[in-house]
Amino acid sequence: MIRIFVPALLICLYSCTPDPQLLKGDWHIAGYYQDGQSVAAKLDSVRLEFHPDQTYEFHSVGFYHETGAYRTSGSYLFLMDSTAKEPKERALKILFLSNDSLKIEMRRDSVEQVLFFAKKQ
Repeated sequence: MIRIFVPALLICLYSCTPDPQLLKGDWHIAGYYQDGQSVAAKLDSVRLEFHPDQTYEFHSVGFYHETGAYRTSGSYLFLMDSTAKEPKERALKILFLSNDSLKIEMRRDSVEQVLFFAKKQ
């Protein structure tokens, strides 16, 4: 049984880990959910861009903008906002990543937020 379980676990861990190369590019929000409910908000200005030099830019509603370094580890994306007075690393869980789709989960206080992004071509 162990001979089957360990290789299967390793295959799952490898195949379940998103390819960080797929992150690079300009992502525009396609949907936003909070605690499982769709949030009706004007989201056309929300975008997330990942650059080859391991930096990112995030634009949100209004004039909010942040930029900084990013890194990945397993299925987690870590963002370090260098525009904050006291920068701290924020962890986001990558739920799905493909060539044109990104689904991430984050928590604000105890509220689950899920964001769907589509890559701009």
